[in-house]
Amino acid sequence: MEKLTLRDLAGPIIKSIDSFNFLLKSHHRRTTAIAYQLGKQIRLNNDELFELVVAASLHDIGALSIHDRDQLTQEDVITPLPHCIMGSCMLAPFAAFQNIAQIIRNHHIKYYESLQISNKKAPFQSHIINLADRVDIFLSHDSHNPNLKLKTMNKIKANVGTIYHPKVFNAFEDLSGTDQFWTEINSLDISQIFLRIDSDINFELSLDNIVDFSLILSRIIDYRCHFTAAHSYTVAHLSGLLGEYFGFSSEKCTKLLIAGYLHDLGKIGIDPSLLDKPGPLSDQEFNIVKQHAYYTGQILNELNSSEWFLEIITWAERHHEKSDGSGYPYGLDDSKLDVGTKILAFADIISALMEDRPYRKKLSIHTAFEIIRNNMASFISPGMFQTIERHGDQINELIIKCQAHTLEQYKISTTY
Repeated sequence: MEKLTLRDLAGPIIKSIDSFNFLLKSHHRRTTAIAYQLGKQIRLNNDELFELVVAASLHDIGALSIHDRDQLTQEDVITPLPHCIMGSCMLAPFAAFQNIAQIIRNHHIKYYESLQISNKKAPFQSHIINLADRVDIFLSHDSHNPNLKLKTMNKIKANVGTIYHPKVFNAFEDLSGTDQFWTEINSLDISQIFLRIDSDINFELSLDNIVDFSLILSRIIDYRCHFTAAHSYTVAHLSGLLGEYFGFSSEKCTKLLIAGYLHDLGKIGIDPSLLDKPGPLSDQEFNIVKQHAYYTGQILNELNSSEWFLEIITWAERHHEKSDGSGYPYGLDDSKLDVGTKILAFADIISALMEDRPYRKKLSIHTAFEIIRNNMASFISPGMFQTIERHGDQINELIIKCQAHTLEQYKISTTY
């Protein structure tokens, strides 16, 4: 594997997720542009600035529903804590993001509240994001409207020393007199900002780091609904196991694990109400949901400059293709579908059938295998499925363990 830094991986992925985000399209980018300029004005060191930018670019990942989004886009957020804690819990397991998780946990903290706790519990960067986030909401996407700019300044100024940190406000007031500040809210993208910061936190990633980061990304999708909380985790580990059955090397099985974590990343661009609809989708709704595979490819293709990632991208974006060309999003036939793609396809189907859904209870592995054998295997690979069936007991044991582990993690994340 060629050398890959945290910035090389996180920057393009975070930028692309923001552009496809159904719930908060471009809000993370604009908030990051504001926070970055404030951090520079305050003269944070490069490590503090890097953590600020990562935290700002992910600060609302704990907002999992349209209801959450509607709350956060109000001028006064009544109950901000749930999405702050959820976002923090998603990121905390990744060692490099420990401080970033703490920043996100407190990014709606009021200045007067922070006076009662230590800086370690409420990092200064949290105050920067708090103000930057509200500036973007108050501007309503129109940073060139002079009336809105004045109203935004007045709303912030009226709450300095209570809601907003005086030092952050002073930086905002200084910057607000420049055209550059307002222009860069809409013109700076996240990858550009990352390139401007030379930080020691931007370390070279190990394979384990990439796996851990992929797991974080999977939770952005799966934690939107308790029905899918364990899905990508199960698909990932099942794909790795199936890779062993088909003679894949250890490294290639790890690629399958990562592809499993990332295979549904494109669902960030789909209305969550369709993904957990308690009944059958209409044809129009199904056509919308099908777009997630294409979005997954578009997001992950930000990494196509790394040859090591090419197989992962291919497997993830093609996991809904079928050997007769009737799949999606590209309508590819069997000549374009390699064994890795088919492994991920089987892992996805098996995992989904053995999970609860709003419209049915989870199926046993015997029932799931019967459905696949009679209705689905012929569209992927009947021969491969025969091999898979011979390992039914081991697969069943793995799925039970994956679901139990992930649902426990999800329960912890949603307990406030």
